[in-house]
Amino acid sequence: MKSMNIKDKFKIFQWLEVLIWIIILSIVLLGVKHYNFKKHNELKRYQIFLPDVDGLISGSSVRMMGVQIGYVENVQIVDDRVYVKFVLTVPDVTLPKGVIATVEFNGMAGSKSLEIYPPDSTSLASNKLILTQAPKRLNSALGLLCDMFNQLGAMIQKGVYFSEEVAKFMPEPKPVSLDENEEMIKEVDNLLDDLSQKRIEFKEKTKERIKYEDRKSEYHQQSGSSGELTDNEGQKHKQSGG
Repeated sequence: MKSMNIKDKFKIFQWLEVLIWIIILSIVLLGVKHYNFKKHNELKRYQIFLPDVDGLISGSSVRMMGVQIGYVENVQIVDDRVYVKFVLTVPDVTLPKGVIATVEFNGMAGSKSLEIYPPDSTSLASNKLILTQAPKRLNSALGLLCDMFNQLGAMIQKGVYFSEEVAKFMPEPKPVSLDENEEMIKEVDNLLDDLSQKRIEFKEKTKERIKYEDRKSEYHQQSGSSGELTDNEGQKHKQSGG
């Protein structure tokens, strides 16, 4: 009976230990969840209405001047407009009054982001915290590019037409015969030959000048050394005569 009582007590202690660990883990999980919930509620949230979001979804990035500062939390259709709620995850960032919000194409995969631009004179005059604009669609940009190319083509056509009109008032160039072309080629060849010959002569004169300067310096050195020897011999001769 005593052995059975010890086993029962041991099992009871094991169950108590398991229960204590369950309570501790539950407290830790509830504390972490409460902390995350509190931090989540401390984030700054903004609500805007857009005429069209062009594929913007919950979780899309919110960018300001090219830097991600948050994410889109909720996107819903309300009547004829789209309700967008976004969160700023950077603590030090605060949207100034009059910022401009729009949806733009982001990346090669076709994802969209909510872009926030600094306020300008128009947005400040609207007296709104966030001024919304229609999304900048890719097909609109391509259409604008096509219009630019069309205008450029029209300008080129006008330039060609103007040059043709000016050419009508210019005297026609005289045709050059084959003999004249050969003479011009010969003159150019002769000019090149003269330049080459003058270059060779200049090199030879330069070499001769260098050799002359070398011989001149050697002559001066030899003359100076011979003069010193003569003076020394003269001094020796005076001492012996004295």
